[in-house]
Amino acid sequence: MITIYYYCPDMTRHDERFMADAVMELAKQLKKDSIKLPISVKRLGDDPKLAKEVDGVLATCDYSSNMFSVWSTRIRCLFLKFGLNCAAKLLVYCPSDSPIALVAKREESSAVWGAAISPFGAVYKRNNKVAIWHEALHLLGADDCYVNDNPSQKKPDCNLDGCIMEYAAPESTCENRPFLCGKNIGLLEGLG
Repeated sequence: MITIYYYCPDMTRHDERFMADAVMELAKQLKKDSIKLPISVKRLGDDPKLAKEVDGVLATCDYSSNMFSVWSTRIRCLFLKFGLNCAAKLLVYCPSDSPIALVAKREESSAVWGAAISPFGAVYKRNNKVAIWHEALHLLGADDCYVNDNPSQKKPDCNLDGCIMEYAAPESTCENRPFLCGKNIGLLEGLG
């Protein structure tokens, strides 16, 4: 079973509800679509000890190079410390001016709405389900369907217009099935 913990530091209740609904909807779709991924969604705050430790990790921001990777490694170690299996993931929904967002945008020029290095991802584009799904799917193993140096250029192995792994896919992508190209479906099917 893959568990996605969601966390909304410094966000409103509305934002937290939006995040919860988006992640739960994605999990529901991945369970019933052809991928049939066994996913559970949990609010990080439901485990106060783990939440406190995560806060401690995310508070260590020295703006050194690769800080996002450092956080990801530290989150993985925390999950092991708390006895969570290696399939546990953390997706943070945070303000665009938060240290997490600033680090991600500094380290990766295409990370305009969010970033992910499993098991840690962050979304800082508010009220955008596509950004949440895109980063959550990265945590599960999906690849981008755009060329990093030229985000407007689609990779040739993506066979779906409006694939959610394209750069800035439209919101309508979440409402249509399939929302993932064949390449990414293949990557995720092996997890089930």
